[in-house]
Amino acid sequence: MKLIAVILLTFSGFSVARAQCDADVREAFGGTASIMIYNTYITIGAIADAHVNDVYDAARVKELMGEQASMMQSVIGMLDKCKVAKSNGLSADDVLYVEELIGCLESLKGEAEGLSDYANGGGEEAKNRYNDNRDKAWGQIKSLLGLE
Repeated sequence: MKLIAVILLTFSGFSVARAQCDADVREAFGGTASIMIYNTYITIGAIADAHVNDVYDAARVKELMGEQASMMQSVIGMLDKCKVAKSNGLSADDVLYVEELIGCLESLKGEAEGLSDYANGGGEEAKNRYNDNRDKAWGQIKSLLGLE
């Protein structure tokens, strides 16, 4: 009888420990994602400023924004897999967060592409696409990070 009690306590301890680990992983993921979207937003803006102030030429802006857009597309693809895998332990709120994060990354990607196009002679349409996506991304970042 003592053996059964020890086994049950052991398994319940693993379950509690795993649940705490899962919560810690979700919290770390959220923190990492928050830093990433904020830093990406700042990076794109800094590169835009560098271009306007003739620090970076159009070719350099295109290269840097291509890298940003490519990395964001990769992360969007990874996150897309997470939001459809309901058996992975995500709650409805977790799935909603992933969907909002994907939306923000898409806006940041649009911002990067707009800046690249604008720097490379895209004109007013590219400038407006950059600004519209920048404003949209900032609104999404504020919402995801709980900023005012």
